[in-house]
Amino acid sequence: MSRLGSTHVPAATAAVLILAVLSGCATRIQPGLELDTPRAAWNAFRQHYCVRPAGDALRVKASLHYSRTEPIKRTNRTLVSLWGDFDGPMRLDVSASIGKLLAHIREDGDGLLVFYPAEGEAYAHRNPVLGATRLGMPFPFSLSRLAHAAMGDFSGLAPRRYADAAQDGDHYVYNFDKGSVRRIILDRLGRPLRLEGTTDRTGGEVRWSFTLDRFEEAAPGEIPLPDRLTLSLDNGEQGVLHIKSRELMLAPWPARSLALELPGDIAPIRLDNGYTEEKTGELPLIREDKQ
Repeated sequence: MSRLGSTHVPAATAAVLILAVLSGCATRIQPGLELDTPRAAWNAFRQHYCVRPAGDALRVKASLHYSRTEPIKRTNRTLVSLWGDFDGPMRLDVSASIGKLLAHIREDGDGLLVFYPAEGEAYAHRNPVLGATRLGMPFPFSLSRLAHAAMGDFSGLAPRRYADAAQDGDHYVYNFDKGSVRRIILDRLGRPLRLEGTTDRTGGEVRWSFTLDRFEEAAPGEIPLPDRLTLSLDNGEQGVLHIKSRELMLAPWPARSLALELPGDIAPIRLDNGYTEEKTGELPLIREDKQ
């Protein structure tokens, strides 16, 4: 997929843009402009990629390639459907390439609920991030933040201010001394290329990276969005999300579309209430097309 062509901005023009921002003016930096300083690129990033989408809900379809190296090497490819409200519940269905549903997932203010229809088992955790990682999903942040990022909104991940910044070739690197995100890398257009941070996981702190590439070609004045999102953990786990389609919806989803009803004879196993593998056996992983 072709990238959006860039337009070089002379240093004098970039200086005008910077001064406009510093002076408090509401001057908007046009998408696609190549910027000459870390401050100008950061301002473009904040304007373009840290703004709530202009809608109430979303729907995304993608393929997910998962791999890990420990305790044994494993790879699989699944299809995912992500939908929900930006200020409400999020749903994620995972299916095999042949269409068989592998897992139903719901995230809301009460935490994470996952149902495996083939196994007839359900799991719940009050912390959606810890719950997802316990179930073998390499998500270092919530489904809601992943959904926002897929639609071009990184405001839930990116701090408002950086501790220091520097140019590294054609990229700008920003470091942070607070929060879970410790570094962000932008290109000269102000587009996010990589976020790095840490998250708590069973067994201690895990470092993660979130890489974005294959930006789609956008219409003039529009923000190009990445078609490939790669989540990597320092323990060797990786999930590569290839966006097939994304839809911004102007109205919230009906409540029934976001519900996850369990069969009457199934009660979710609490992963946050003294659960151990010795009690119930190994946790199921979402896997298909094993290699």
